[in-house]
Amino acid sequence: MIKITDSKHPPFYKNWKTLIGTTNHEEIGLLYIILAIISVFIGGTLAMVMRTELAFPGPTLVTDELYAVIFTAHGTIMIFLVIFPLGAGFGNYLVPKLIGAPDMYWPRWNNAALWLLIPAGGLIFFAQASVGWTAYTPQSAIFEGVSVDMWIIGVLLAGVSSLVSAINFLMTIATMRGPELTWGKLDLFSWSILATSIIQLCATPLITTGLAMLLSDRIIETTFFSVSAYGVDSFLWQHIFWSYSHPAVYIMILPAMGLTSMMVQKFSRNEIFGYKSMVVSMMVITFLGFLVWGHHQYTLYGAATDALTTTIFSIITSLIAVPSGIKTFNWLLTMWGGRIKLEVPIVFPFGFIIGFVIGGVTGVWLNIVPLDIVAHDTAFVVGHFHMIILGGALTALIGAFYNFFPEFTGKMYHRNLAWAHCFMWVIGFLTTFGSMMIIGIHGMPRRFYDYSNFGNVDFLAFWNLIATLGAYLMFTSGIVFVINMIYSLRRGPPAGPDPFNLNIDELPTM
Repeated sequence: MIKITDSKHPPFYKNWKTLIGTTNHEEIGLLYIILAIISVFIGGTLAMVMRTELAFPGPTLVTDELYAVIFTAHGTIMIFLVIFPLGAGFGNYLVPKLIGAPDMYWPRWNNAALWLLIPAGGLIFFAQASVGWTAYTPQSAIFEGVSVDMWIIGVLLAGVSSLVSAINFLMTIATMRGPELTWGKLDLFSWSILATSIIQLCATPLITTGLAMLLSDRIIETTFFSVSAYGVDSFLWQHIFWSYSHPAVYIMILPAMGLTSMMVQKFSRNEIFGYKSMVVSMMVITFLGFLVWGHHQYTLYGAATDALTTTIFSIITSLIAVPSGIKTFNWLLTMWGGRIKLEVPIVFPFGFIIGFVIGGVTGVWLNIVPLDIVAHDTAFVVGHFHMIILGGALTALIGAFYNFFPEFTGKMYHRNLAWAHCFMWVIGFLTTFGSMMIIGIHGMPRRFYDYSNFGNVDFLAFWNLIATLGAYLMFTSGIVFVINMIYSLRRGPPAGPDPFNLNIDELPTM
């Protein structure tokens, strides 16, 4: 890895013109991260409302319609305004430095991609659509009112932002590397951004085309997805949606993997184990990620249920676990052979590995068709997905924020508050999403807000309450994080050139 040199960040907050008009990659990266931090509290608050509702059987806090609105906004915000911007933010801040480039390839388009997310987020939040973040047809095609139209336009704007950002990253890494930096010397985080950008470039047009078709059905009454006299099959939307959305899982996870490699190497004070296999595994994940969308449709009659199709999707989905396993073992072997300095930025990646392994193993279970038929529409899938994305990706990204906080601000965070945040967060997500898996196996459907009529209501109520308590612990950890950041920005000690006392002049070569 090329050493990240210290630099003085221009004060992007100085006035509104420099704030809006900045084309500096560091400032844009920080703005992406700030946007994601604000959005995670909005999306997290919505999640807390849902979890509070589910803590006890029967309607207690919101109506079924409001629950559907909150559910839609929560899922969309967390994906398009939290996880994606965090990856783009760290990519903007780090990639030009790591490859020796002065800035991104298209600085002005880089600025445009950032600010497109503001109207996108506004439309998604204020639309009050109630079709779920998957927007399954025919419901989303025939739902009356403008709420779904606003939501679609918001997601389209987020998709355009993602596409512009992906092209910019690809051009930056491909054409602006320093003369001595060959592909074989490129650091693993830049490789992860490259792989992520390839997925975005290839997959995003699928969902933008599908959303344009859906909007066309709603506004000018075409029949791409609407069940009509022509007998249009509503499964078309699900094929389009999942052929984007499953690769999109790796848009969320790959930057976290790259940052985990960086932090494991740094705090183990050791060369990364198996550099070539790490690069190859990322490229294999990128390729196979496009070939597994059909496992979301095992339970759908007429979609992907014939024996040959399900067998092919099942085999490919099982294969994608291999490169993921390679990366996990390489991180562990890097730590095993190193001299670990136990700091918060390495403990969060520990949490990432735990969440990623649990989420990955349960994903393999769901790939077994008989088990998937039982568990597919249950809270087990919700727990699995959140274990991967929040327990996995977001945990690693939080660790990366702590890692780079001294460089971002020139100050050191409060270590005790950071440790409290770390343990509360990890215990919280394991409690919440583990409980969801338990109630899912025992028959709790997903997308339900009332389970009072189920025969095992007492069992479900107990574990739903445990899941809600875990969610409150996670949310409280976020408040601790905010307090820590405010305190550290105002009173934190100077970070110095080696804030973690690693006693190394520069990071080892990857």
